[in-house]
Amino acid sequence: MSGASDDDDLLFADEAEDEAGRGPTPAPWTVLIVDDDPEVHAITRVVLHDVEYEGRGLAFLSAFSAEEARAILRATDDVAAVLLDVVMETDDAGLKLVHFIREELGNRHVRIILRTGQPGLAPERQVIVGYDINDYKAKSELTAQTLFTATVAALRSYQHIRAIEEGRRGLENAQRATVHALGKLAEFKDEVTGDHVKRIGRWATAIAQRLRADGVHAHIVDTVFCEHIGLASMLHDVGKVGVPDHILGKPGKLDQQEMAVMREHAAIGGRILREASGIVGGPNPLSLGAEIAESHHEKWDGTGYPHGLKGEAIPLSGRIVAVADVYDALLHRRPYKEAWDHRDVLGLIRREAGTHFDPAVVDAFLKVLEEQGTP
Repeated sequence: MSGASDDDDLLFADEAEDEAGRGPTPAPWTVLIVDDDPEVHAITRVVLHDVEYEGRGLAFLSAFSAEEARAILRATDDVAAVLLDVVMETDDAGLKLVHFIREELGNRHVRIILRTGQPGLAPERQVIVGYDINDYKAKSELTAQTLFTATVAALRSYQHIRAIEEGRRGLENAQRATVHALGKLAEFKDEVTGDHVKRIGRWATAIAQRLRADGVHAHIVDTVFCEHIGLASMLHDVGKVGVPDHILGKPGKLDQQEMAVMREHAAIGGRILREASGIVGGPNPLSLGAEIAESHHEKWDGTGYPHGLKGEAIPLSGRIVAVADVYDALLHRRPYKEAWDHRDVLGLIRREAGTHFDPAVVDAFLKVLEEQGTP
C-alpha cells in the first residue's frame, strides 16, 4: 500500500509541474448577451462556447433587459463585446442602452453588435448612421458562422482600441515626466520654485474648473484644458534657467538693467517649451505650458511683457496663471521681499481686476477662495 501511495504521489506531482510549466491561463474575453429571450442566450452560448481569439476563450454575462445590462456595465469595466437586442422592455430599449454606454458611461471601447428580430422598428441604415454601434444583424439572417465572424471581428477591434489607448497613456505619462523634469530644472535655478509651482498648479486647475462651471470662456475651457492647465502651469517660470543666478537670488530690488534681463525669462520659457511641444504635436501640456510661460506676465491693459498683449489677445491660460502667480508670490517670502498679509493680497488683486488681470478670472478665483477657504 505504501509503495502504491508513493507512486500516486509521484504521478500527481508530475502533473502539477506540467500545469505550472504552462503558466497561468489567459483571462477570457468578456461578452455580454442582452436579450429578453432566454433561448437566444442559450443558443449564443452553444454556438460560441469553443471560440478562442489570441489564445483566450469567452466568458459570458447575461442580461434579460436593458436595465439589467446597465447594472452589469456599471459594475464591469472589461466587457469586450455586447450582443444586444433592440426590442426588449420597450421598442427602443436596445438603442437607449447604446446611448447609455457611449454617452453616460463614456465607454468607447466596448464593441456593440446589434441583433434584432424586428428590423422594421430599427432600420439598419438609420441605426448605423445614428448610433455608435459596430455591427447590425437581423436575427433571421444570423447563422452560426456569421455570429462567429462578427464576434471575432468585435474582439479584434476591441483589442486594437485598447492597445491604442495604452499607447496614448504611455505618451501622456512621458509628457508628464518631461514636465516634471523641466520643473525640477527650474527649481535648481530658483529655490522658491518647488512649492510655488505646485501651488500654482492647484490654483490654476481650480480657477479653470470654476470658469467651466460658470460657462465663462466656454469655447476654450473644455475638459482637456482643465486636465492640462495644472500640469502646464508648473512650467510658467522654466525660462529662469536663462537668468543669471546673481539676479535670481539678489536680496533686494533689481535695477533697471537687471529687471530687463529678468523679464527675458518669459520669452525664453516660451521658446524652450514651444520647441519641445512641436516634437509631440497637437495640443498637449507642453504646448499649453509654452503659452503660459510666454504670456503670464502680460497685463489686461496691455502694459505687460514680453509682447504688450492686451485683453483677450492674451491667452486665457496666461491670464489664469497671472492671477494664481501673483497671489501665491505675494503670500510667501522671497529673497527680495517679506510675505504679505492675506487681506492685502486680496485687496491688490481686486484693485488690479481690469488693469493687470482679466476681471472674469479674478471673479472665478474669488469664488474658488470662498469655496475652498483661504490658506
